[in-house]
Amino acid sequence: MAASTPNVDPSEIAKFEALASRWWDPHSEFKPLHDINPLR
Repeated sequence: MAASTPNVDPSEIAKFEALASRWWDPHSEFKPLHDINPLR
């Protein structure tokens, strides 16, 4: 069996890890997403 090649870009992982801490904060720059969520 051949070794698998990672298909992940480490810079993309770092970018989304940095956003993760603010994503669920309803007062962060993602506030508009929280505001429209009840409409869905």
